[in-house]
Amino acid sequence: MELLKARLMSLSVYKHMLETAPVRALLDLCEAESPEARIGAYTDLLHSVWQEGRKTLSESLAWHLKFDETFIGSAVATGKAEPWLLNAAEGDIGTLSQIGLLSAGAVKAWLRQKCPQEYGPIIEHLAELPQGAPLQPEEIFESYRKKGCGLFALGRAFHWEKGTLTQVNQPDTISQADMIDYEFQRSAVIENTRVMLSGKPTNNVLLYGDSGTGKSATVKSLVNLPEFYNLRLIEIAKNSLDELTELVRFVGKHTQKFILYIDDLSFEQEDKGFSVLKTALEGGLERRPDNVAIYATSNRRHMIRETFADRQGDEVHARETLEERSSLSERFGLRLAYLALDKKRYTDMVIEMCRRLDLPYTEEQLRVEANRWELQHGGRTPRVAMQLVEKLAGQAEKLQNS
Repeated sequence: MELLKARLMSLSVYKHMLETAPVRALLDLCEAESPEARIGAYTDLLHSVWQEGRKTLSESLAWHLKFDETFIGSAVATGKAEPWLLNAAEGDIGTLSQIGLLSAGAVKAWLRQKCPQEYGPIIEHLAELPQGAPLQPEEIFESYRKKGCGLFALGRAFHWEKGTLTQVNQPDTISQADMIDYEFQRSAVIENTRVMLSGKPTNNVLLYGDSGTGKSATVKSLVNLPEFYNLRLIEIAKNSLDELTELVRFVGKHTQKFILYIDDLSFEQEDKGFSVLKTALEGGLERRPDNVAIYATSNRRHMIRETFADRQGDEVHARETLEERSSLSERFGLRLAYLALDKKRYTDMVIEMCRRLDLPYTEEQLRVEANRWELQHGGRTPRVAMQLVEKLAGQAEKLQNS
């Protein structure tokens, strides 16, 4: 224990580890002068490890090494870590590995030695952390290469609102295999994303058309493709579009690839977000990073709510103003229409969905139900089809249980 503090202070590449709660507790343990402070530091160590959801000190140290935002993590992820830096990092990991293997029994024996005899029963009943496993430098480096480091190494989907980035803990798990029809549109979006993942500049994307046709599902499903493991999706709240430039700069510094996702995009006439998005799409003096693309969905191709008063207003150059407002969509390099299905495609979709769920209905029964449901709900879209299938699945379950 006497050498523990010296080992911790010898860290150079991973100096930030001194600020993590478990290591901070270890330093407090080394520096404590009273029995109460020593026992408190020991229990702080246990609490900090368990609060992080880890079982052992080694697990906690490994988590911080892999997922804290560090210059070494970024350097390895981008292939820019020179041999001397990797050697120094390996040395630090070796030091931390020794610390992670610290025996709870040995620490308690040290506490008994340092504390008066009457503290013996208290020390005896202190909880213990299980023995951990050694840290493996190559495993940590491989994590950097595959996931990067920092917050974006922990998840695939995030939400940005008013300057705050939060991880989506339970993202939509829809996959391409779950989706039916609109193959051309989905393939175009996937290929455009693949170009960005290859490290080349790519188009911003606008998916527009009828509500319920799967525009949002197409974008959300991208992060569930196994080969797109380096892709991150950040949904931008509509009240935060004026922060788009700030967000582009922030993610442009990271190693992962990013889709900045704006769902159900539309603007009022004097919306500040309009000009910010326009600048981000067409580019200004500041070039858009190659690892960033903007994907938007909208029920309107031109995204601007327009009234008759706008067309009949008293502005001298009203036509030019209207053209400027309607030209935003043209700044998306890839524009794909999601239109409502014709009757045959809609019915075929219902039949295919029921077949996948193995529902006990004939094709003729499903055609009749699909036609009736369409008339009641006023549309032929994947959303309407799914609502019908959910109803039929519920009916089938009731019949089976009766």
